[in-house]
Amino acid sequence: MGTIWGKTKALALGALFIAACSAERPVEIPKDAVVKLSDAFSSDFDLVDMNGAKAADENFRGKVMAVYFGFATCPDVCPMALSRLSQALALLSEKERGEIAPVFITVDPERDTPAALKAYLAFDERLIGLTGSREAVERARASFKVYAKKAPLPGSALGYTMDHSSLFYLVDREGRVRLALHDSLTPDELAAMLRRSIKGRY
Repeated sequence: MGTIWGKTKALALGALFIAACSAERPVEIPKDAVVKLSDAFSSDFDLVDMNGAKAADENFRGKVMAVYFGFATCPDVCPMALSRLSQALALLSEKERGEIAPVFITVDPERDTPAALKAYLAFDERLIGLTGSREAVERARASFKVYAKKAPLPGSALGYTMDHSSLFYLVDREGRVRLALHDSLTPDELAAMLRRSIKGRY
């Protein structure tokens, strides 16, 4: 009876909700947290992964990419966003996870070597860390139109931090950047958006 009610409720709510398959309950997605992107955005990058292997955008064709730009010494914003992404992946089925490429691209290539990214992302082996030369990373940022700028930290051993935009970009199986998602989405909401993207619903 509970399952029938859950399905009936999801249908009644229609376009306002996206069904969360694992619990068969609706997940409301805040409209202001999802932005549809134009063809001015692209997913062009030619980088290296955290194992030192070449990783270009073409390598991920056929999967839905969930791309986040950040840096390994970020004190709070990046860890929180990556934690939400990790939790969202855990809510997906094994088959669904196989359709997703969760990609973390550094905005601080001077410090974020492949080894540094591998250590930083060790908490979730599903996350794919990418870095490269400063020029290669800047080209990647430009294609997604990601803001990032050094901010000096006087008196700190780090020397500087990075101010940057904090969004999840959903890229379809053909490599088109379709949506930007606010990093405030909960794991349930993010998982629902990933499920919808797997089905080609943007």
